[in-house]
Amino acid sequence: MNFELLAQLTITGIVLGSFYALMGMSFGIVYQTSKIFHLANAIPFAAAGFAAVWSAETFHLPMFGAFIVGLVAAVIVGLLILVLGYFPLINRNATLLSLFLVSLGVTVAFPNLLQIVFGTQNKTLQVYGADGTLNRAFETQVYNVGFLTITQLDIVKIIVCWLVVLCVVLFVNKTRFGRSITALRTNPTMAAAVGINSKVVYIVVFAIGSLIAGMGGLFVTTEFVAYPTMALQWTLIGFIAVFFGGIGSLPGTALGGLLLGLLSSWSSVWLGVQFAPVVVFGALFIILLVRPQGLFGKAAA
Repeated sequence: MNFELLAQLTITGIVLGSFYALMGMSFGIVYQTSKIFHLANAIPFAAAGFAAVWSAETFHLPMFGAFIVGLVAAVIVGLLILVLGYFPLINRNATLLSLFLVSLGVTVAFPNLLQIVFGTQNKTLQVYGADGTLNRAFETQVYNVGFLTITQLDIVKIIVCWLVVLCVVLFVNKTRFGRSITALRTNPTMAAAVGINSKVVYIVVFAIGSLIAGMGGLFVTTEFVAYPTMALQWTLIGFIAVFFGGIGSLPGTALGGLLLGLLSSWSSVWLGVQFAPVVVFGALFIILLVRPQGLFGKAAA
């Protein structure tokens, strides 16, 4: 076996797995708290990318200003889905299937709306330079360490993703409001009995999930381009990381995402890169057969 290739694939897998962990946290904190299969988490992801591109071109914002606009847009869109789409059904005691169908419907409709507003062309995040011309917002540098190669954006991605994971885990496990989230997740009836307002918890959780999804959308837009259907693949990856790592365990979700990234990267030694989705879904299928609760989840009592 070519160990230099394996080492490079490990670096690639860590970068990819860190992003998988980020998307897993975005999907997981919403799903584990509300039990809503929030496929519409793809909408804040795409909204952040397009909002950043639009604001940079329209208001001549610098890159970080465009990022802030993108994140704000992601949170607003995520909360609108909750307030206008989910809350009316929850108030009527609708089933989780009904909530999923609403999520599916808006997920399908939103890319079409983006095409109507922004057109069908891919959008590159560009900012105005000192000479008044538009240039790509982030020109990443490539670093070579021996036979290993990594880009500046990859390093930023790893650091940001795991900082976000750490902050979310500490927030849920160490703060008073985080304990309310845990209580609602583990026993909604008892949580209501002790005065925990589920709607307030849902609002905070959806805001956090949408903010993290927006970060993912900005990473993809910065590295590649923004396009209407950019989010669905990554939302599904987040869902897989949740079930692969273990339902009910946010650290398990993050570690599951990291392992999926490594498996996906290592598999290219024997399979083509185009088979990475097959490897990811195959790994989920095998884990659920052996451990239905996921790698780091606890079996139901």
